[in-house]
Amino acid sequence: QNVLDEWILELLVNLTMTVTKSMDGFDTVTAINALKAFVDDFSTWYIRRSRDRVGPSADDLEDKTAFYQTAYEVLTTICKLFAPIAPFFSEAMYLNLTDGKSVHLEDWPVLKQEAKSKKQELMDEMSLTRKIVEAALSQRKDAQIKVRQPLASLATTTAIKLSDPFIDLIKDEVNVQE
Repeated sequence: QNVLDEWILELLVNLTMTVTKSMDGFDTVTAINALKAFVDDFSTWYIRRSRDRVGPSADDLEDKTAFYQTAYEVLTTICKLFAPIAPFFSEAMYLNLTDGKSVHLEDWPVLKQEAKSKKQELMDEMSLTRKIVEAALSQRKDAQIKVRQPLASLATTTAIKLSDPFIDLIKDEVNVQE
């Protein structure tokens, strides 16, 4: 499974826990802020980084299918979480996605409990990856070097050793070879 899929699904679990706890405590502000942050991460990182997986040049049918399944699960779950806050918006979006019954008749999302240590490691690596990308892009901007111009290498000083999928994300996002 793609590391982006694993990351966004774990983020969705965290979002579901936050929204459930907030709504149980009648704290809609916290729920709305969590939903807003998630939608931002989903659109500006997951969707943007996954474009090559589903574009016309994408060869891996299994990876393409995994993206579509993950995006569907995320979007339908977001509709369920948004339903008490924005009923008409979530209803319209859910009906367009599912062609089924009303989102307001669906069950609240159920949390899947898995090994937390591995998932926390995934979240930490993705967070570090995004920080490195942000810093590298900032350095490129300061040096007035456009992202479309490839660079030979990028050096970082981090205590955490990133695994290969995260290094590949950095290379691709910052446009460096090493």
